[in-house]
Amino acid sequence: MISDEVIAYLTRVFLNKHRRLQEQFVLRIISDTPVNGTRIKDAIRCEFDRQKDDVRYALRRLMVKLIVLAVLGAAILSLWLYLSATTETVGVEILSIMGWVCVWEATSIAVLQQPELRRLWFNLERLTRAEVIFETASD
Repeated sequence: MISDEVIAYLTRVFLNKHRRLQEQFVLRIISDTPVNGTRIKDAIRCEFDRQKDDVRYALRRLMVKLIVLAVLGAAILSLWLYLSATTETVGVEILSIMGWVCVWEATSIAVLQQPELRRLWFNLERLTRAEVIFETASD
């Protein structure tokens, strides 16, 4: 099949040079001898499909983490609001800090981490659908 180094190289070249989603990606492979292109195309698509599944799984895990942190932060801040009206202790201030940290972490996931993974997933989707052309060196 195709080595991991080749797949990593193709991914790196694609992600560095083809950033716009409108571009059609064409993979041109030049070889000295005729090549069985179907097996190589299938291997390339299979590898990028596997990478897409890994990214999709990471996105799901991030979404669950985001929801848990947002709900936990809202619950802790609600408890802090309720307790701060009646008591002034260090424990109440610790609840405030914990609530804001949970909300901040959820915001960080939504604003910074998720868009990067989504962009990677869309690029891998384009790589999966890329046109693969095989040419001999004499062409």
